[in-house]
Amino acid sequence: ARGQAADVLVPGSHASTYGGNPLACAAGLAVAQYICDHDLLTCAKERGDQLSAGLGKLAEKYPNVLADTRGWGLLKGIKIN
Repeated sequence: ARGQAADVLVPGSHASTYGGNPLACAAGLAVAQYICDHDLLTCAKERGDQLSAGLGKLAEKYPNVLADTRGWGLLKGIKIN
């Protein structure tokens, strides 16, 4: 920073290794509030269950192709033969 801005931001006043700045904290709170308000965790669980069921059916139908499916929520992995 230069000029007047250099006088405002003294070392340690604008950031730290373990502390968040006000803008980042406000953004994080807004995201958490949106997730809660729109019940995104329940939606993700339901879609994850749906995905697991679909992958399971594919693994049963094509056992020579899909050896295994695993994962959590919407983060899934498949083992291909």
